[in-house]
Amino acid sequence: MAISSLFSQEQSNDGPYDEPVNDGQICPPPGQLSFLDKLPAEIIQDIASYLSAPDLACLGATCRALVDHASNDFLWANLVNKRLPAPIQNPGPFESFRRLYLAYHPCWFIPQHKIWFADTEHTGMLIIARYDSHRGVIEAHQVVAERGTAGFQIWASNPEVIIQSFEPSVHLALDNPVLSLSDPDPSSRKAPIQSLHYMPEERRMILASDARNIYTSLSFCSPFSPRGPCFKPNLLWPPRTIPSRARTVRDLKDSAPPIVRHPSELSETFFRVRKWGNPWANPELQLSPVSKKASLTYSTLDPVLYTPTAEKPYQGIWVGDYEAHGCEFLLLLQKEIRDLAHDDEKEAKVIDAEDEVEHDSQEDIGQRGTLHAVKLTGDSNVPRGQSSFIAEDIGPRGLVSVAMDEPFVGARIVRCRGHVAGLGFLDDTYIDSQLILISHDHMALYWKQIGHVSYYHRVDIDALMHS
Repeated sequence: MAISSLFSQEQSNDGPYDEPVNDGQICPPPGQLSFLDKLPAEIIQDIASYLSAPDLACLGATCRALVDHASNDFLWANLVNKRLPAPIQNPGPFESFRRLYLAYHPCWFIPQHKIWFADTEHTGMLIIARYDSHRGVIEAHQVVAERGTAGFQIWASNPEVIIQSFEPSVHLALDNPVLSLSDPDPSSRKAPIQSLHYMPEERRMILASDARNIYTSLSFCSPFSPRGPCFKPNLLWPPRTIPSRARTVRDLKDSAPPIVRHPSELSETFFRVRKWGNPWANPELQLSPVSKKASLTYSTLDPVLYTPTAEKPYQGIWVGDYEAHGCEFLLLLQKEIRDLAHDDEKEAKVIDAEDEVEHDSQEDIGQRGTLHAVKLTGDSNVPRGQSSFIAEDIGPRGLVSVAMDEPFVGARIVRCRGHVAGLGFLDDTYIDSQLILISHDHMALYWKQIGHVSYYHRVDIDALMHS
C-alpha cells in the first residue's frame, strides 16, 4: 500500500515528536483535516502497518496529527523484523526501533538474504551476513572449511582405489569480517542518514585493516537491463550456471558499472565491497590501479535453490574435498525430468527447480532427476561459477548399481560426468565418473579415469547462522 498525496514531506530523524522538516512542498491549510484524521486511531494504525518505511515517513510528514501514528515504534519493529531471519524483541543499543531502522537503511536486505557469494577471480567467496542485536551491527563473515585429520579407506570392489576420508570443519571466520556496518553513536537520537530517499554512493566501513591504511566501503548495484548493450557472459554476475531472477554488471577494469543514484535503481540481490589503500601513508603498500578501483560484487541465492524438499532432498550448499585445492563450496541443484516420449530415453526435458511436476507414482520420491553441482568457490583449474559434476538422471535410467560393500553399503551409484581442466581453465572437459549417493547429506564422486574418490558433505546453514 502506498501513500500518494501532495503532502510527501519526510519526517525529521531527530525524534518521534519533532516537527516534520518543511522542504518546500505544499502543506494543507492550518486546521484542515485529511480523511485519515477522521478515522479511529486503530484503523489508522492498521493502515500504517502495510506501509513501507519511506511511505511511513511520508505519512508522518503530512500533518501533526499523523506524526504520532507514523512514529509508533511497534510499526518500526515490524519493519526491522521483516528483514531478519529471526525476530528481535528490543532495539539493543538504540533508543527505538525507528532509530535502528534508520541507522542501516537501505542495507537491511543484506542480513535478510543472509547467504552471499562473490566474484573473486577463480576462487570466489561464500559469506553469511547477520545482524548482531547485542552490539547493534550488521556483519558478514567468510565461510571457511578445514579438511581435518584424514584417514584412509579401501573400497572392496575397487581395491586399487585408495580413498581419503573427509570430515570437514565448516565455520565462520569471525576474527576478520568481510563486511561491518556500525552506527558511530547508537545513543544519539539523530541517525547518520537524514532521508529514506537519500542514496549514498558508498558507505565506509570501519575494519581492522584501517590500521594498515587499507580501507573498505560498501556500495549498491542496479540490475542489468537486457535492453542495454550486449555483454560478454563473464561481465555479468551471477553466472548463468546459477539460476537468478536478476543479474548485474561486474566492477572490472574495463566494465565500470553504473552508479546507483536513487533507491528505485537499487537491486536487493547484489552489493559491492571495495578496498583501497593509501600508499602515501604506508609506502610498503604496492597497489595496482586495478586494486585501487575494482571491487567485489556479491550476489545472493534464492532460498528455493538451497532448501531441500521431499522431492528434491539433495539440493543445497555442499562442501567438497578438492585435494591440493582444499575444500570448496558447491550449490547442488536437483531438477526434475519430465518424459516426452516413454519409448525414447533421449527425449526428456529438464524442468527448473521452481516448476511443479506431478508424478504418477510416489515410489522412490527424491531419487530421480538431474543433479548439477555448481562451484560457489573454485580454484585455478575449474573456477567459481563453473560446473563441478553433472548426473543427468539419478533415477532408474542413470542407476549403475547399489553398493554391496564398504564403505558405501546400500548407496545408490549413478552415472555422472566430472568437470576437469588445466591450469587457467584451459582444455576443460567432462570425464566419465560415478556419483555415490550415500545419504541426503553425504555423497562421493568416483572419478573413474583418474582413479580417485572425492567426498561431499552438506553445509548446515542454520548452525552457521547461530555460531
